[in-house]
Amino acid sequence: MAFLPSNLNNQYKGLKIVDYGLYPIFAIYIFRSLVHFLADNSGLVGIATIKEFPIFEGLDPNNIIYLFASLWGATQVSLTVILLILFIKYKNLIPLIYLICLMDQCFRLISGYLHPLGEQYYINTPPGVISNIPILIYLIVMFFLSLKRRSQYD
Repeated sequence: MAFLPSNLNNQYKGLKIVDYGLYPIFAIYIFRSLVHFLADNSGLVGIATIKEFPIFEGLDPNNIIYLFASLWGATQVSLTVILLILFIKYKNLIPLIYLICLMDQCFRLISGYLHPLGEQYYINTPPGVISNIPILIYLIVMFFLSLKRRSQYD
C-alpha cells in the first residue's frame, strides 16, 4: 500500500504541493488543539460561540462541558504531535498522515450527525461548522494526490 511503505525514510517522491499542503492543516491542528486543551472555556464560548448554561442548584454544568472539551483538546494535541513527528522524520508517510487527517475529519462529521446541535445552542455559526466540508474536500484531494509519484507529472 502506498500509504504504508515497507521502509520508513525521509524521502517523499510525490508532488511538492502535497508536502506543503500539510502546513495549513498543521496550523489548524495546532491552533485548535491548544485552544481546546488550554483555554478557560476550552474555546467553546469564545471561538465556537456555544451558549453557556445557567447555574442550577449551585452547580455550573459548563465546568463539566469544559472538562470534556479540554480532554478532547489533550487528545488533539497528542495526535498533532504524533503527526508532526511523522512529518518531520518520515516524509514517505505523508499519504498516511493525510489518511489520518481525513479519518479525523470524517469522524468529526459523524459526531456532529450523531449528536447534532441546533442553532439555539450557538450565538453565531462556529468556524468548525463552516469549514468542515471544505476541509474534507481538501483532504480527499490531497490524499489522492499524495499517492501519485512525482515522475508521473515530470
